[in-house]
Order: sequence, then C-alpha cells, then structure tokens
Amino acid sequence: MIFGCISTSIMVHSADNNSSYIDETHSKISQQVVDLSHGMDRTLSSWLGYDANITHKKREKLQTKEKITVDAFFQNRKYFNETDNTFIRVRTDSIFQTRESNTLKLRLSVQIPFNESRQNFQFFVNDLNLENASNILQNQDIDEDNFPDIGMHYFAPISYGITSRYSLGFQGTTPFVRARYSKVFKANEWNIEPAQILKYTSDNIFEEETNVYIDKAFSELSLFRIQLHRKTKTDIKGMDYALAVEYYWSPKERTGLRFSQGFYGNTEYSYIVDESEVPVTDTFGGINNYVTSMSWRQNIWRDWFYYEITPSVNFHKDHNYKANYAVRLFLDFYFGEYN
Repeated sequence: MIFGCISTSIMVHSADNNSSYIDETHSKISQQVVDLSHGMDRTLSSWLGYDANITHKKREKLQTKEKITVDAFFQNRKYFNETDNTFIRVRTDSIFQTRESNTLKLRLSVQIPFNESRQNFQFFVNDLNLENASNILQNQDIDEDNFPDIGMHYFAPISYGITSRYSLGFQGTTPFVRARYSKVFKANEWNIEPAQILKYTSDNIFEEETNVYIDKAFSELSLFRIQLHRKTKTDIKGMDYALAVEYYWSPKERTGLRFSQGFYGNTEYSYIVDESEVPVTDTFGGINNYVTSMSWRQNIWRDWFYYEITPSVNFHKDHNYKANYAVRLFLDFYFGEYN
C-alpha cells in the first residue's frame, strides 16, 4: 500500500514537472515571437518616419479590437486575410480516405502585423510545410501551387467603405504582387461581403477570384453562411465556380461545430475517359464534385492547443460520382498572442 502511494506520488510529480517544462518552453517561444514582431515593427516605423516611441498601451488597445468570431475560431481563409493577431501556427494535417491516397503534412503559418507602423503592414508566411520547403531549397521545377507564400501585406486606408490590402512577396522563388478588395453591405440582419483578389507573378501568370460571403449571425459563435466563389487563372482552362452552404454553432465555450454542403465545378473541367496506355480525356462544364462535411473543433489541455476532426463524403466525377469517404484531422499549436 505504501509502495503504491509512493509510485503514484512519483508519477504525479513527474507529470507536473513535464507540464511545467512544456508551459515554460511554450511561454519562452511565444515571448520571442512577440519580441521579434515588436522589434521589426519599431525598425520599420523608424524607416517610414513614424513615431518609434509609441506606447505599449496603444499597441495593447489595437490588439484587443479583434473579436472572437467564427472565422477566427475555425481558422479559415477569410480569417487569415483579415487578422491583426501576432502568432505562429504549427499544424499537422492528416487525411484518410477510401478512394484517394492518404496524406500527412506538417504546415506552418505566420502572421506578424506591424501595429506601430500605423497598422499598415503585416509579414506573412502561408502554408509552409516540409515538402514545399525542400522544393525551394532544391530549386525544383514544380508547379507554383506547391510552394508557400512569403511576403508583406500593406493595408491601405479604408475608402468609400472599401477595405484594400496589397501584398508583395515570393511564391517559392517567383516574385508576385496581389491585391484584395472587400466591402460589407447590411441588409436587415444579413451581412453581405464581396471580396475580389487579383494576383500577378513574374512568370506572367495572372489569376483573379471573387468570393461573396452572405452571413446571418444568431449569437456570438453561431452563424449561417452562404459562400459564392469563382476563379480564373492563366494556365488553367475554364473558370472554377463553387457554392457552399455552412452553419457554425458553438454548443459550449472553446468548442465549435460546423456543417457544410459544397458544390464545385469548372466550365472546362478535364477528366479521363479511357485509362489506357494513352489516356483519353474529355471536358465537362457542370458540377464535378459534391462535398458534405461536419467539423468538430475544440480547445483542450492548454490555451494554445486545438484539435479539429472532419468526417466527410464527396462524390467526384473522377470516381464516376461514387462515394469517397474521408476523415481529416488537424492538430494546431500556437505561439505568440493568439487568443
């Protein structure tokens, strides 16, 4: 009995020590991220002739302006286009499916806004993983979509209600410029936000896309959304288009549930008709993929650790519209000032 109590005590003490070590390590890394951000911020401010002696109170005031929203909680693309938080997100992304290959990736995203530089600048790294990082280092000739985006955002002053953001950066080793424009319209209890994105790379690739978000909020983290999407790109035939209907609900604090039904197509979608030695292809102008999914996202153990699991089923033309069942798992680790 005494031996059992001693063993239990040692195990609890060891677990406490491990937790303390993890918390201490995470705190140090987060502080380094914040300090690096503020140091870069002050340097940029002085280069641009801004007041480098701006107080920390003003910075804190700027950082508390961002509300907890559905987009922030679920970390979707819309959130990364608009966030003012300073953080690094490390994400493990696992996909297991019945009709396509399983994948496991480690992704890195970085958001460092320069608040002292009048909130106009933000350093970003989008979708950096071990695979595309090695592509850059080895200078491989690979499609540009397999490279991360690294660069700087510039947020222009709002004019006529239009929010403008301009980006200059690199996709792999290819320079690019990008512009994003959006405006929110009120229609009774609905918010309608069209957003237009234009991008041009130094290798003469031009792409543009339009997204329209039609939202109705029921509570702080309960939202019904209809999203319309279209996109064209120089080296892709036809126009991509999509419709997604989503419902977000937070049954309790630090948890979120999302239901989604999506329809995806292209006006000139190319698919294989005959898989012989010389594949025969044809084009199709209708919806080529139907996707139904449900996501459960939760913050557990520590404020900086989240997991998200998404079971789904899709019916793709490549599989003759036969069901492809899938499960996707995210593990997210945050360093910095992410709330």
